[in-house]
Amino acid sequence: MSSPIDFYKTFQAQLRGRSITGVLTSGMACVEYGLQQNTKDTDWIIAPADLGNLVELFGELERGMSGANWRISYRGLFGAPLDPEYLAGGWTSHLVAFDQPESAERHLDFFGRPPRVGDAWSVGAVAGIASRDVVARMKKTDRPKDWPLVNALAIQAYYAGDPGAVIHLRDPAILREAWQQASAAARASAAEERPLLHSLDGVDDLQLERLLLVEEMLWQCVNRERYVVYQRAWKDFYRVWQQDRVGDWPTAEPFFQQHRRVCAAVREHGLPPAPLGTLAARQAVYDRGRDRAATLTAAPSREMDMVAMPLAMILP
Repeated sequence: MSSPIDFYKTFQAQLRGRSITGVLTSGMACVEYGLQQNTKDTDWIIAPADLGNLVELFGELERGMSGANWRISYRGLFGAPLDPEYLAGGWTSHLVAFDQPESAERHLDFFGRPPRVGDAWSVGAVAGIASRDVVARMKKTDRPKDWPLVNALAIQAYYAGDPGAVIHLRDPAILREAWQQASAAARASAAEERPLLHSLDGVDDLQLERLLLVEEMLWQCVNRERYVVYQRAWKDFYRVWQQDRVGDWPTAEPFFQQHRRVCAAVREHGLPPAPLGTLAARQAVYDRGRDRAATLTAAPSREMDMVAMPLAMILP
């Protein structure tokens, strides 16, 4: 039985063989950067224009046309189909694959316009692996367990000579050191994305730890509000879809039939392609997240203003 790393490399070779533009990110990228021991999931950012090729690849793998004979299915999690319009609108697609007769489940998650990253996801990628900067942005989730990885990726980037690491560093001592060493131009650029940096020279260590806590909570709360928007949209769609069909999702059909079925359903029953496609929708999510973070941390408006990142950074 192949390991999760073997599987991701096999799948990556399949992508290259079809000239599909994409990068590995999140947990398995952290494994490659030496920051995690293992993960069974592989997360991929795929150019939306290449999703048709990806669907064809899955059909070939499932039919054994390339020598492989995989089993592939959508998962029961909420998420849109592998459709360019939906993944460009911020949705994620969740699939499961079995690449060998006795293999474990291989979870494959696909993004087209990943949260907190936007369209710049291919910048700095090496050997098909997203840059530390992109992976750090992906890891700024609503899950507390992801945040030590944000800091670890930034520390690696800092010691590799990347001045942009100050955008993600969370260790107070290393953050101060990196900030002192940064050029004026690098400081100005970084502070536009991370307002907390403006306060580094004017707060003591305890105050800095407090600001880092409030900043992290703001990221977590805004991302939680973002997640809820997509989750609610899927539930509303799924409730209507279930009234129009028999059985559960996913079906036991071959992948290509599943794909045709769900692509037809999302359009027939009105799953919105881009729930946060307007500036007003993103601003509302940001404001709800900020209010929640302020409540949970008992942060006054002045403190929130010190750490509040631009809307275009957290919800690009």
